[in-house]
Amino acid sequence: MEVTVVGTGRMGTAFAKRAAQLGHRVYAWNRTREKLSGLPATPLSSPSEARGLTAVFVADDDALLSLIGELNGDVIALMGTYSIQGANAARRALAARGLPVIAAPVVGGPGNVERGDAIYLIGGDEAAYRKYAGLFAEIGKTLYLGDFEKAVALKLAYNSLLIGTVSVLGEAVSLASAYGIAPNVFKELLQQTVFKEIANVYIDRMFSGEPGTFSLKHAGKDVRYATAAATGRSGSLVLSAVRSLYELLELWGFGDAYYIRAGILENKR
Repeated sequence: MEVTVVGTGRMGTAFAKRAAQLGHRVYAWNRTREKLSGLPATPLSSPSEARGLTAVFVADDDALLSLIGELNGDVIALMGTYSIQGANAARRALAARGLPVIAAPVVGGPGNVERGDAIYLIGGDEAAYRKYAGLFAEIGKTLYLGDFEKAVALKLAYNSLLIGTVSVLGEAVSLASAYGIAPNVFKELLQQTVFKEIANVYIDRMFSGEPGTFSLKHAGKDVRYATAAATGRSGSLVLSAVRSLYELLELWGFGDAYYIRAGILENKR
């Protein structure tokens, strides 16, 4: 099958590599042409040259909507994290051009995508999805939700839970540290509770020097989209508090930091 990746940041690059490993013919476009170097994909000069399944991984609503008039392909799959309003606007504009659209945001990081254990939350045009259902089944795990908005909203719900959880975890670690309790001791406690997996995955990363794959400013964007989605439909008090934390940290110059450090970075101001 033919696959075009639009937006070759970490996630788009991982998706291109996974598709190529599976033997699919991959094309790629990125606004910064240098980011296409080394990819197992045929570079395109414009998104209008896209063919097959067009997997859109651009960073945010503004980037997505700026491409609406140029995108092409058999089926457009919105695979980044977008707001409900932005995703719906993109779907309507693309449908007006006669292009089938599905939402297919990804749960997992670049490593999950490359290994094939990422989860794709899919909703929208059922016929369009069925056309590429075999491809998605090869590339990773799928959860078909039917409705377009449900796929977009579930990704926002998941990301807000993850981002909020690691923020509170960081603050809890900091609280323990303020009383002379080392992070590894706190981790040892959590390993004996329902928080075992969270502790094993995140505490060491918080204090490592690794740059991470997802920046604080991008996590903050996701929480802003989540609070907007919750307005008028559900409670958003805690989400709004997490959003405020990320906005403050970005104002303080931590926007490029690894998002999981949010709960410990506030003490470095």
